Amino acid sequence: MLLSQDLAANLLGHPRSVSRTASTIMTARFASIALHRAASRLGRRFPLAASMLKQINQAATGADLAWQARIGPGAILFHPQGVVIGQTVTIGARCQIQQGVTIGGLGQAGAIVTPMPMIGSGVRIGAGARILGGVKIGDDANIGANAVVLIDVPPGRTAVGVPARIR
Repeated sequence: MLLSQDLAANLLGHPRSVSRTASTIMTARFASIALHRAASRLGRRFPLAASMLKQINQAATGADLAWQARIGPGAILFHPQGVVIGQTVTIGARCQIQQGVTIGGLGQAGAIVTPMPMIGSGVRIGAGARILGGVKIGDDANIGANAVVLIDVPPGRTAVGVPARIR
C-alpha cells in the first residue's frame, strides 16, 4: 500500500508515456524509498538483515535512511544523494525532500540519544537543509535550501537561513 502511494507520487514528475511506470521504478528517487520500505518491514523480525539492506540502499542510491525511521506514504526524495534520516525521525505523508538534506538528532550525550524531529505532511525541504533536534515541522511547511532548523516551524510557514527564521 505505501509503495503504491510512493509510486503514484513519483509518477507525477514524469511525462506521460507507455513506459513511464517502468522508467520511474528505475530511478534512484523511487529505489531509495522502495529499499527503505523493504528494510523497515524486514527490520521488524530481522534487524541485522534490515541494517544490511539499509547499507545496500546507501551504496546504491546515496541515501542514508535508517530503517527504523517512519516515512509516510507518497514521499519523494528527488535526488537522494546525501540525504540522511535518523532512526527515530517521523515524516508525514507527501513530503518532498531534495538532495543533501539531514534530518536527525543533535548527537549522543553519553547513553542518552537526543530527541529527533517530527515532520508533518506535505512538507517541502530544500537542498542542503538541516533539521536537527526535537523540533516539530507543521503540515505544508517549507524549509529553504541550506536552512539550519533548530526551532519549531508552524503549519504552512517557511523557515530560511542559518539559523532558520520563520517567514
